[in-house]
Amino acid sequence: MLNHILDILLGSSKLGLNTQVDNMDIKSIRDVIKNTTKYCVDTFGINKRKKTEFTVSICKQRGGEKSYGQYCPYENKITIHYDNCTKLKDLVTTVIHEYTHYLQPVKSSYHKLLKKYGYDNHPMEIEAREMEKQYYNDCWNKIKNKL
Repeated sequence: MLNHILDILLGSSKLGLNTQVDNMDIKSIRDVIKNTTKYCVDTFGINKRKKTEFTVSICKQRGGEKSYGQYCPYENKITIHYDNCTKLKDLVTTVIHEYTHYLQPVKSSYHKLLKKYGYDNHPMEIEAREMEKQYYNDCWNKIKNKL
């Protein structure tokens, strides 16, 4: 918090992966999510099976089991629940995670695999978690100077 106050007083707006989301304004949160999404498109490509372009929604979660985000294959929409993210790193990893789901055949396979493996051992969830871990640092290094 002291660093955040010093940044404001000194005119610096340096963000880091450990920056608390509560200390960020909505514009900064949107910029992080927008730039992370662009990184995903540039790095992983787009899902050519989809007939419509995906959208990204940034909002507070309004109910249900707490989540950082979700991907809806029927609306082709990634939703980021920024209010559940503690650190800026959570925003970046959540976008990468949900973008991975956008690339997967979620509509045809997700629920079958969920019944068989459960959530923690679900192959699509494992892949999405691995993508987060593998790419968040590279993503951050590419987007941090754009914020």
